Amino acid sequence: MRGPSNPPLLSGKNALVTGAGRGIGRAIALSLAKNGSNVCISSRTLADIDSVAKNIKESFQGVRAFAVVSDVSDAADAERLVRSANDQLGSIDILVCAAGYPLREELWEKHLHELSDEDLRMVFGVDVIGSFNVAKHVLPLMVNHGGGSIVLFSSTPAIGGYDKGAPYTIAKAANVGLAKDIASEYGRYNIRCNIVAPGNIKTDKTFDRLSSKEKTDLAMEAAMKRWGSSEEVADTVAVLASDSTSFVTGQTIVIDGGTVML
Repeated sequence: MRGPSNPPLLSGKNALVTGAGRGIGRAIALSLAKNGSNVCISSRTLADIDSVAKNIKESFQGVRAFAVVSDVSDAADAERLVRSANDQLGSIDILVCAAGYPLREELWEKHLHELSDEDLRMVFGVDVIGSFNVAKHVLPLMVNHGGGSIVLFSSTPAIGGYDKGAPYTIAKAANVGLAKDIASEYGRYNIRCNIVAPGNIKTDKTFDRLSSKEKTDLAMEAAMKRWGSSEEVADTVAVLASDSTSFVTGQTIVIDGGTVML
């Protein structure tokens, strides 16, 4: 005799995911929906987020999904995004700031002393200021609603150091500080904020640009001797967003198969 099935992990929750058109952000939107959450999907490219919303509606019965084009580095546009998400969802229980500046080879290869102010501003504008812009407007809504869960993005270079990609490393390290401030200031309102720090994850913007030797060498860095998948990052985010981790806040969760061990 079968007992009653457990409700989905995020049943009844409403989520806003930025950078959700492709890669890890897309996988996060799908994982949250798979686990029962309604989702507002945002990025700068309408075709991408429309595709994700359609996928969710076709795959997960009863889950609401809609797309909002937004540039989170623009303060007014970020405010409009949050207002639209809240109006259509009724509340925002989960915020995932997955938007990040595109990986550009010239920025990745530049030494620190070769960087310009503008190089840093471009990356910070999306990764750090973008996260700040959205979180700033979501936090009062979560306070009024009685709580929520926020997940920001760092990276393993920001935790363990790396000899390339300085603008990205510095920006992702700044997000750790942002998350800790949110966790410390807003924990009294039942608002949690955690960080995920992915390592070598097989996405189009990273994996596909590498040679066969580079792919193998990077896989060997991890204790598990392989690359991770976007879905593995996304499912970790879903757990952090859920009430299953209701006493976890201000923490950095490394998702890299055991390359960086805290």
